[in-house]
Amino acid sequence: MIWLFPLYLLGAAAVLGPILMHLRRRPPQDRVEFSSLMFLDAQTPMPVSKHRLEHWLLLLLRCLVLLLLAFMFARPLWRGEAATALGQNQATILLLDRSASMRRGDLWAQAVAQTLKALPTAPADRVAVAVWDNQLTPLWTLAEDAQSAGSRAALIRQRLQATQPGWAGTDLGLALTQAASWFSRETGLTGLTKSIVLITDFQEGSQLEALRSRVWPENIRVKIQQVSLPRAADNFSLTLTAVNEAAAARAEAEAPSSPAPSTSPLATTATQRVRLGSARDSQVADYTLAWETGGGAPLSGYLPAGASRVLPVPPAGEGARVLRLSGDAWDFDNRVFIAPPQPRPVQLLFIGEETTRDQAASPLFYLSRALQKTATLLPELSVRPATATSLPEGTDIVFIAIPTLAPPLLAALRSFLQAGGLVVQVVEDGTSAADLTTLAGLPAGSVQVAPGRPTADYLMLAEVDATQPLLRPFSDDRLRDFTKLRFWKHRLLTLTGPAQVQVPVIARFDNGAPALLTTAVGQGRLLWLTSGWHPADSQLALSTKFVPLLYGWLEAAGFRHEQAASLQVGDALPSLPILTPEGQTLKPTPETPLRAESVGLYTLQTQPPQLLAVNLPPEESRITPLDPAKLRELGLPLTTADDAATAPVKPEEKERLATQEEESRQHVWLWLLAAILAVLAAETWLAGRKRTPQPIAT
Repeated sequence: MIWLFPLYLLGAAAVLGPILMHLRRRPPQDRVEFSSLMFLDAQTPMPVSKHRLEHWLLLLLRCLVLLLLAFMFARPLWRGEAATALGQNQATILLLDRSASMRRGDLWAQAVAQTLKALPTAPADRVAVAVWDNQLTPLWTLAEDAQSAGSRAALIRQRLQATQPGWAGTDLGLALTQAASWFSRETGLTGLTKSIVLITDFQEGSQLEALRSRVWPENIRVKIQQVSLPRAADNFSLTLTAVNEAAAARAEAEAPSSPAPSTSPLATTATQRVRLGSARDSQVADYTLAWETGGGAPLSGYLPAGASRVLPVPPAGEGARVLRLSGDAWDFDNRVFIAPPQPRPVQLLFIGEETTRDQAASPLFYLSRALQKTATLLPELSVRPATATSLPEGTDIVFIAIPTLAPPLLAALRSFLQAGGLVVQVVEDGTSAADLTTLAGLPAGSVQVAPGRPTADYLMLAEVDATQPLLRPFSDDRLRDFTKLRFWKHRLLTLTGPAQVQVPVIARFDNGAPALLTTAVGQGRLLWLTSGWHPADSQLALSTKFVPLLYGWLEAAGFRHEQAASLQVGDALPSLPILTPEGQTLKPTPETPLRAESVGLYTLQTQPPQLLAVNLPPEESRITPLDPAKLRELGLPLTTADDAATAPVKPEEKERLATQEEESRQHVWLWLLAAILAVLAAETWLAGRKRTPQPIAT
């Protein structure tokens, strides 16, 4: 056993205080004279030794408290055979940056060379190697190193040669926090000093958010080995800005008719803007912006160092998809991929009579005219009679506005709901309650339908739960005014038993009757309307709420009515088979969702196929070196390459860090503190008992 702070042992001399206090005898100070004492003779008291100790147990407790207090501040440490070698060997994690900014020049080759150079040679040392961008990927683990330390250099070299920088951003905070957690999960590291070595271009676009919510371990050192290039700051960046929807509408209206308007680049060039940026210390200023193929005349201009500018996309011809910026030294961030406007097909099915499509009193008349093509959605409405036995393949949403359904069609609708479809059913006069319970999967008799009758006065919507996904368009208070929407007729649904819980009411009339009800059926959703949108039941089809309500239902089914933003590398891809820019077909699984790993145009395997643009994260273009002080402000014990060259770590420092780690594991001072508190409690109880006057027996 050793003492980390042995000078505090001198505090044990304070134990003399309680001993002297117990030896000191003080005669009573308060004397009360009684008149009757004058008749008595004074007697000399019998001599008693002044050095006689009383209350031995109380004295021992007080002395023990002082001794334990001195021991606690001296910080005892037990060191075994393994602990005597602390500070002699190291456990190191080498983190190699493989983000998009490492694609410049020979930065990756420099990083690989520094990684191999930093590998330890001592068999007792432990090392792990990992690459990171927006996530951390191990190449050589600490567990592998324990088993194959002799061949580590050859195996690590082989794995590094099979790795190349990607296109993702740089999440430095995530890489550091995950690497630090490896030390805590790995066994057999006792007796080794721990350090993390960052081999990176250390650009200021690195994300550090993960470090702000974590206290960095004091026993893990961080060292930065920065790779660099000449003319590193001579860089332009090109990023895509948000879409101007108003300009998109104007471009679509002004565009000449064509057989395939969804692939016309006119809307793209009229609505897209790009942002040009220049590094702070850049020595280049003249740029050229042009399409790689299918474009018109290029745009040239002047952009000073540290400036940025937003420009409209240059005019393009058919097939223009890639916009390129030139004029700087590094082109990894000089391309923007732009997908053309592609309305997404939505297969809608109306169960009813096709002959009612042109009858102004029918629900189909208003439904077929309200669902029109937009810049992002292409609704296609088909009609099936009630006698149909199946649903068309690829159906996304089903509307029902007839009272009875054939059993085969009812079974097909039930399977459609179980597979994740959306069914909107208008409860009509004569609708069978048994059909409703069968379709919703509810117990028989839990739903009752009362036939509707015209009300003496109109009804209005009084309670609308806008938090429901089916009613999302009305989440804005300014759009939630239903005072001009009137209902003439409705059916009364009565729910009993489990149906009261499984079928929540998301909208009610002002008389308290349910207006809209919804329930989950398998992976799909069923929506009941007790009043239709046609004029015989309400003014809904003629109001301004009808179209937003329909597109809210489409959005709940996964067809959102908005311009899809350009994705960035690392974003999640749609759960569909996808063809990557490299020609590889990806298929999603529940365990491994798809993510974009490279820039370019991805092809969704839909009918018809759709293009999806994936671009570089804008932060990756900020290649100016990061100030190491920002990491030190977050609590990291940071050492740069310059610091290591001027002030190498001394053996005494290694010994101190290793001893500190061992002491933090034992926590002997904490046990001593608990013992002090226990002894103080016993001393307080015993001292109080001694002061209690004892009755004298007479």
